[in-house]
Amino acid sequence: MLKFFNSHITACRYIFKLIKYKPENPPNIKITDEFYSGIHGEDVPLRIFNPKKSKKLSVIIFPGASPTAEKHPAIVNLASIVASLGYKVFIPRIPPLKELNITDVNIEWFAHAYEKISNRHDVDSNYITITGISFGGSLLLNSILDKRMNNPQPKSLMIYGSAFNINAGFEFLLNGEIKHNDEIIKVTPNEWGGAVMLHNFLGNIDVDFDTKAIRQILSLRMQDDLDKVEEMKLTLNSHDREFIDLVLKAEYNDEIEKIIYQIIDNEKENLDRISPSNLCNKITNKVFIMHGANDSMVPFTESVLMHKNLKNSELLISYLYEHKEISTKRGILFKIYELLRMERFFASYFRYNES
Repeated sequence: MLKFFNSHITACRYIFKLIKYKPENPPNIKITDEFYSGIHGEDVPLRIFNPKKSKKLSVIIFPGASPTAEKHPAIVNLASIVASLGYKVFIPRIPPLKELNITDVNIEWFAHAYEKISNRHDVDSNYITITGISFGGSLLLNSILDKRMNNPQPKSLMIYGSAFNINAGFEFLLNGEIKHNDEIIKVTPNEWGGAVMLHNFLGNIDVDFDTKAIRQILSLRMQDDLDKVEEMKLTLNSHDREFIDLVLKAEYNDEIEKIIYQIIDNEKENLDRISPSNLCNKITNKVFIMHGANDSMVPFTESVLMHKNLKNSELLISYLYEHKEISTKRGILFKIYELLRMERFFASYFRYNES
């Protein structure tokens, strides 16, 4: 009974902090930057969020593909909030993801990073939970069957906003269509997803123009080097300049759509290797799945499919939680109902991991 009560208290504190969190006034925790030994023995950055008094449970967060990696503002915010609840949080850099490489090379890195962190003297290896964000969630499910992830296995996984089938996720970036319960819901796709896709695979297909400068500009845009982006755009011919402008606005003409479908077809084997759809039925770990109904990067239906195909999962599709934050635009009764749903979901999560 006490654990049940405490889990609801923790869930309420967590949601309250999510709503009230301001980057300019973060929780009073200590953030340290250390290293873990990489696959080739190199020093790889590891950011640690230390609460004033640590509970037994540790949390590992794997971000998605981003040049800011372990310093991504939204991930730092999340880690700070979780640490303020008393949990030590680790964000390991995954070098390929920092370079926006979304191939299966990351799976090896996830298993390796987990092994290194679970062997630390300040971690109880029997009390670890792992969170995978966006593309990091899809990769986490792919890596969880690695023997290094099972010695011992984490208490649970939390998957947020992740694709069940990477091919389907990429097609969503073209049309913004979500098919659910015989309805088609239209969402404006996030421009980031298409840019990452083209950055990774544009050089692997034959097109009738030089793509080298296009890929360089995409890389600069994803590093938020906007001045350099504009500088390089001035060197392009009219076709290439229009092409990159449309990609960066996620406004895809017939030519761009044709290229993206070429990539989906050409990379099918590679994308299948990183799609959880091919192995969910083998995963026995407890998995908590959360997805914002208005997520513009990955349609929420991907999490519905993930939940249906996993053996032991809990699902929350939140109509209040948007891509990066809790919405304050809805009516009060709607918000109360959605907050109660979130509270029950997170109470179950905290109760399970601390048992």
